[in-house]
Amino acid sequence: MGSAAVHRSFVVVDVESYGDPDRSSPQRTAVREGMYQVLMTAFAECDLPWDDKSVDDAGDSLLVLLPADVTKAVLVERLPERVVSALRRHNEIHAHGARLRMRMAVHAGEVHFDDRGRTGEEMIFAYRILDAPAAKESLKSSTATLVLVVSDLFYRSVVRHDAAARPGDYTAAQAKVKEVDARVWVRLVDGHPNEGARAAAGPRVELTLAELGPVVDVLLRTPGFDTREGRDLVLREVPFAGAISRHGANRPDTVSIVRTCAHYPGGLAALLEAIRFYAAGSTEMAELDTLLAERGSGV
Repeated sequence: MGSAAVHRSFVVVDVESYGDPDRSSPQRTAVREGMYQVLMTAFAECDLPWDDKSVDDAGDSLLVLLPADVTKAVLVERLPERVVSALRRHNEIHAHGARLRMRMAVHAGEVHFDDRGRTGEEMIFAYRILDAPAAKESLKSSTATLVLVVSDLFYRSVVRHDAAARPGDYTAAQAKVKEVDARVWVRLVDGHPNEGARAAAGPRVELTLAELGPVVDVLLRTPGFDTREGRDLVLREVPFAGAISRHGANRPDTVSIVRTCAHYPGGLAALLEAIRFYAAGSTEMAELDTLLAERGSGV
């Protein structure tokens, strides 16, 4: 039997690069556990109710239904910052492949319940705006751990009326995802845009084995990158380091780092600048600049 519609608020989160082939199965398990722990911790710190029966689990994403009497402003004032704090705590104690960067969407609307669960256009809409290209690109091309996207209705009715919700930090965008074509608002909750790296690097870079070999050879001789400890320090400056699968041996570890960075727009340029901080003025740094410059503006 169906039921009358009930008003709810929605919080949806999704893990960046969860399905990246460089992540191992144990790392994905740690990522899922981390996703739950991050959200549950942030909810508790904001005094928001958590009920497992109100959670939809889609593997690399979660949708949480909140009661109608929950103050909506909390979802954009306090919750994003608490999520960032929990993400940082998770990332501090986990290896790179188990680290988290997330998108979070906030919306509100009617939900229909039946004997098997719940459904409704607004729930579907919340999932769709989470996948807005502008939200994905904003996270990918930044140093942030969290990007927040809210529906136009939520922005106009909640965010813009409350200075604590930082309305000026949002950018309007169009979410064209499957059957949805709607205006949304996107905010980097922490970090900053990596515009310099994107401008220098452009699209993703495809490295052939012939191109990859010389780059890896030089990196293995580069001061500040020739040891595991050095690579760990460098990767602290790379925003998507959590998606990099790490290895015990130096060469496989370096190959994985370069290939994953090449997968991201601006990734190789971001890696190069992080290495330069430690290796500026070295012969190897000059070799790297020459090798990558030979590939043209696509690096």
